[in-house]
Amino acid sequence: MKSTLGKTLLIAVGALVIAGVAAPASAQVVVGGGKEGVATANPPVVAGAEQGFAATDHTFAGGAKQGWATSTATGGGEAGLIHLG
Repeated sequence: MKSTLGKTLLIAVGALVIAGVAAPASAQVVVGGGKEGVATANPPVVAGAEQGFAATDHTFAGGAKQGWATSTATGGGEAGLIHLG
């Protein structure tokens, strides 16, 4: 039983290696992003934003969010996008 299982596993691995050598796959991958922010004391204001993205040959994902605050109000938002194709 162990001998048959070992031979089957060896044949399967060998077939995968041969298939990989015969038709090598490649893909471009790109990733990026950043953050920024600012704060003041008089008048009190804080603001910031961050964004990022990642892409391959057929897939793209990106997102961004931002926010701000003063002594009397706050605000902000976020958004995202995913494209598979």
